[in-house]
Amino acid sequence: MTNVKGLWAFIGALVLLLLAVTWAWYQASGKLQPAAIVGDKTISNDEYVTALKQKFGKQVLNDMINREVVFQEAKRSGITVDPKQLEQELSQIRDSYGSRTDSEFEAALIKQAGTTVEALKQEISYQILLQTLATKDMTIKDEEILKVYNSRSDRYTRPMQMRLGQIVVASQKEAEQVLADLKNGADFQTIAKERSIDEDTAVNGGDVGWVSIKDNRLPDEAKPIVEKLEKDKYSEAIKIEDQYVIYKLTERREASQRTFEEVKDELRREIAFAQVESLDVVLERLRKSVGVQISGQMPH
Repeated sequence: MTNVKGLWAFIGALVLLLLAVTWAWYQASGKLQPAAIVGDKTISNDEYVTALKQKFGKQVLNDMINREVVFQEAKRSGITVDPKQLEQELSQIRDSYGSRTDSEFEAALIKQAGTTVEALKQEISYQILLQTLATKDMTIKDEEILKVYNSRSDRYTRPMQMRLGQIVVASQKEAEQVLADLKNGADFQTIAKERSIDEDTAVNGGDVGWVSIKDNRLPDEAKPIVEKLEKDKYSEAIKIEDQYVIYKLTERREASQRTFEEVKDELRREIAFAQVESLDVVLERLRKSVGVQISGQMPH
């Protein structure tokens, strides 16, 4: 789990946990109100929860058991998640959202993935611990790890990133007035909130978030101009289609490269994990080690 696509692959698993929370909420709410009313037909909470259990119940329960098994076995084995790796994985997702602040990242996760930052951290931790438990007895030579690292050097390079603000107006005359006001000391964020016609960024004082020069959110016309901006400086008005945009550079992160030593353990686990037996077999072995008993069934 070392790239954004890989992370998205398991975000879907969080839906199962959300379903479990939904069951608990409806059970806790009792029979105060129906789940829905369709014409003259009432769908009760009991009917709704029963349908959920029939369709997703086994999958949700197994998912919850697997997580608990992994966390317990990791604790018993003295295996923990490196906070730096957790933050690195989280940072990749945050960058993919172009999130401006922690609260905006949280809001974007809730809206687009139906989860929270805390739940995402738990999911990342689960995946890391599962991979570690599944591969802890496997040996991968440093030479093999280094070969893979060298073949993927671009994967461990973070390009230069810029945090931009923008003011978008409809005409050249408006753009000239904005520039005049800025030169006279007007506050960029205040103007963005009051005059920018881009609603998504205007509400945040024009803040676009972090972008790289290759980011599709940055129009081609703007790239050569904003790339040369100095911190806290703003551009001239740039005509983009039928609008005019003034950018401001608020922060800059220079390009960086994660070293081999920084990613060696992560890569070792990834290479080994690709060689493990069926994940179902791994989880079944962990279940037997911890001990699992499902209501009405014998321990297994």
